[in-house]
Amino acid sequence: MSERPKISLITITRDEEALIGQCLKSAWFCDEKIIIDSFSTDKTVEIARSLGANVVPHEFTNYVKQKQMALDRATGDWVLLMDADEQATHDLGEEIIRTISSPAAANGYRIRRILYHLGHYYSHAIYPDTPVRLFRRERGHIGGRDPHDKVVVEGRVERLDGQILHFSYRDIADHVATINRFSTRAAMEQEPNAFTPFKMILNPAWRFFNFYIIRGGFRDGGRGLYAAMTAAFYVFLKYAKLYERRLKSDTGGKYT
Repeated sequence: MSERPKISLITITRDEEALIGQCLKSAWFCDEKIIIDSFSTDKTVEIARSLGANVVPHEFTNYVKQKQMALDRATGDWVLLMDADEQATHDLGEEIIRTISSPAAANGYRIRRILYHLGHYYSHAIYPDTPVRLFRRERGHIGGRDPHDKVVVEGRVERLDGQILHFSYRDIADHVATINRFSTRAAMEQEPNAFTPFKMILNPAWRFFNFYIIRGGFRDGGRGLYAAMTAAFYVFLKYAKLYERRLKSDTGGKYT
């Protein structure tokens, strides 16, 4: 009987000592674990190496380039991409092994992520998050626009039934800090224009309506309201920062 294909886990880290251990342990089915670490100042590297990970230090560039660096160092037939604050369920691990061992396997697979926040798993459609996370190494690369990277696969992509659990925010303060950081990076990837002030109003309103009504956030009670409000706030901040750049450009870097 032939051996199953080799699987590489790739991830990036910076000061993730609270979560990286569980992330790596949940990837028990991976044959190698590659981490690009942006000079963590806590015990992230120590924990990762104690669990068998190959940790490569590199100054942070952006999310797309950093994850591509990890992919470039992978040697497995298949690659599983997970963030440091994510954990694969045991059922997902078993499903991945069965799937990649099949001669009819696709070139990539979408995996549903379930966010855990405020003591609650958002299992409803408010976060219909099913990114491509498992793929044949020679058929995929990291694309997208910073900070929202994505796996781009050449060929057929299907979906797995298993799930990845996403423990993204320690608390509301951490969530707000993440929104601030990500909205800044997202704003830097775009150029302001005459429609930016209107988008600062209309796009957040649409995001709230989409999350709370269309996706059914109201079914999660106060937590659903919080999710819809913070999603809209992220969009507002992104366009507000774009508008600020436009004001600075119009006034030579100074406000009037």
